[in-house]
Amino acid sequence: MTWYDLVAFLLIVVIAWVESKRGFGRALFDMLGAIIVLKLGPLVSDALAGSIMVAGEKGENQAFWLVIIAVVFAVLVVLVSRLIYQSTLLSLDYMDPVLGGAFGLVIGVIVVFFFLYSLQLAYGVSDEGKALAESFVGQEVLSLRTLHTIVDALHNLGRMD
Repeated sequence: MTWYDLVAFLLIVVIAWVESKRGFGRALFDMLGAIIVLKLGPLVSDALAGSIMVAGEKGENQAFWLVIIAVVFAVLVVLVSRLIYQSTLLSLDYMDPVLGGAFGLVIGVIVVFFFLYSLQLAYGVSDEGKALAESFVGQEVLSLRTLHTIVDALHNLGRMD
């Protein structure tokens, strides 16, 4: 187990716990915002990295802009989701903590993705970059190893080759 694995695990657990305390409605809107950030963040950061050089190397510059955009978008998501939640007060009563925690797991994985992906961009092909890519969490979050295995198994489920 590497320190990447430990930090990633702690981030996911803490975020899931916080979202379980916040409940279903807030966690739902936070998760939807996190998914939007997951799609838009790399696009915006790549455009900024290509036009504004802050760090010396290309990978470090991309990592810098990815972190900045992720933080800015995350703050906006929290503010907007709070506003939407206050206007809807969406709740499932007793299921709030359970579903909030489940949505928190998704949010945690997205946060860990941004954390690991920015480190991977910054490290590049160095020994640290290889160690990150070969770590358990690196393979699960960056390469989506288990997801691909499940999708392949489902795809081949009905085949009689």
